[in-house]
Amino acid sequence: MELQFHADPSLLPRAVSGGVRFIYDAAPGVSTVALAGTFNSWVGDACMLERVSVTRWQTTLPIPAGRHLYKFVIDGEDWIVDPANPWISEDGQNNSCLTVNETGEVLIRQHGLSESAPGPLYARPSIASPDWLRDGVIYQLSVPAFGGDFDGVRTKLGYLSELGVDVLWIMPVHPIGIVGRRGALGDPYAVRDFDAIDAALGDDVALRTLVHTAHERGMRVILDWTLNRSSVDHPFTRTHPHWYTRRADGSIYYAVPNREYFAGFDFSGRKLRRYLIDSMRKWIELFDIDGLRFDDSDITPRDFLDQIRTELAAVRPDIALISQAYDEFHHLAACDLTYEGGTREMLRRCVRGEVDNTAFARYWNESTYSFPRGALRMRWLEEKEQGRISNFLGHSAHRPAAVVQLTMDGVPHILMGQEFAESTWTDWAVLFDPYQLKWSAFDSDLYTHYQTLIRLRRSHSALRSGCTDFPQDIPAGCIGFIRRNDSERIVVLVNMSAKVCEFDSQFTHAKPLYAHGWDGVGVTLSPYGWMIGAIDLEQ
Repeated sequence: MELQFHADPSLLPRAVSGGVRFIYDAAPGVSTVALAGTFNSWVGDACMLERVSVTRWQTTLPIPAGRHLYKFVIDGEDWIVDPANPWISEDGQNNSCLTVNETGEVLIRQHGLSESAPGPLYARPSIASPDWLRDGVIYQLSVPAFGGDFDGVRTKLGYLSELGVDVLWIMPVHPIGIVGRRGALGDPYAVRDFDAIDAALGDDVALRTLVHTAHERGMRVILDWTLNRSSVDHPFTRTHPHWYTRRADGSIYYAVPNREYFAGFDFSGRKLRRYLIDSMRKWIELFDIDGLRFDDSDITPRDFLDQIRTELAAVRPDIALISQAYDEFHHLAACDLTYEGGTREMLRRCVRGEVDNTAFARYWNESTYSFPRGALRMRWLEEKEQGRISNFLGHSAHRPAAVVQLTMDGVPHILMGQEFAESTWTDWAVLFDPYQLKWSAFDSDLYTHYQTLIRLRRSHSALRSGCTDFPQDIPAGCIGFIRRNDSERIVVLVNMSAKVCEFDSQFTHAKPLYAHGWDGVGVTLSPYGWMIGAIDLEQ
């Protein structure tokens, strides 16, 4: 996220002999301080800090290369961000961030990154991704929630074609664990058999028909894959217990707290890796799947992700892999997309009057130029662990926020129902019981809004792959940027506020392509209005 303050380098996590040193200055009376993060599966008592003075605590921990999120755990109860680290995660869960490179050096995102002054990782190119993903719009759905079963989803492909999305991300379709279930159906990410289909969704023929029909409509299909664990009652917990993380007494467990129905994989076993990759390969070959999305890839060894990419690309050269992570290193050899949720938070701050377009531009620059060159980010307003954007921003701000999302660089992601103001989704836990989207709440105007934005994105190459510039003198409460390439320049102006905003005269000659509340003579936008317009290249 946007950096909150200028840090004191002496208090930041830093490389020392033995790993990364973390420092925490506690209030008097604190009894214990622990460190929890993606590097230890968020276990609240796995890494205890040592008191080195009356108020100072510290520890040194070996941490592998990549992006890591963390918090301090005070007296076993209070989970807090690192008060010395200005870098907060983009996932909406308020975690502190750091990145470690291959030599052990700690990289903390810095103020002032730009095209002329990029971060050290920007010198390294990202993996080459297929054009169908670069130009795509992703739609994530749960089969039972969206259509009931595979055949039900297939009958709704026309609806999705009309919307304009062309990449379907289907949430897990495997049989769900029974032991420790929450709700009547259980967590769909608790997989009981990686080689089978949940019979409630249909059979092999129904899935193959769904994928084939999607392909006939010009859509690609990506399957969700639970990467680092199985259900606690997966047969392998009995036949291959050495494939799992185990306590000193030999019992199998999953390290992440409050997930007792999972059993965590131990990826040091090469045969486990071989089995998982072969299973992924089978789904790709049998059902003509175009890609996979990896759940909790931020706590999966990066060398395993690299291995997956190498082997699956040999089967399908234009495969796409999505990482549920914000890790810069995943772009080097493993995954095409990582998550980008900072835009969502910056829009909320704009709605609240806490940031302006200069801050929005600063965030974009610092998040873009700290990643490998050409890295694709998946820009989302909603995802499975977050609620509806209308609740997050306010109903009036939903439409202008969608304008920003669908005209920015990267690959946009839409969560089922986002496009018609579906109101019952809270997070993926609703899927633990029988659940379907509330289609009776369908907002046809909002659907048409998304449809128009996607059509514009498809029609104008600058909106898909052009450069991004941020003009000066954008009024408070508004976001403004220009997408450009050799053939066109497209200006995007969005009012996230409840007041009329007046813009600089430089936009007088923009030819509106899609606008609401725009006065080209007065150069104003009405509350929550927008203007997407073409600018003459000669101007």
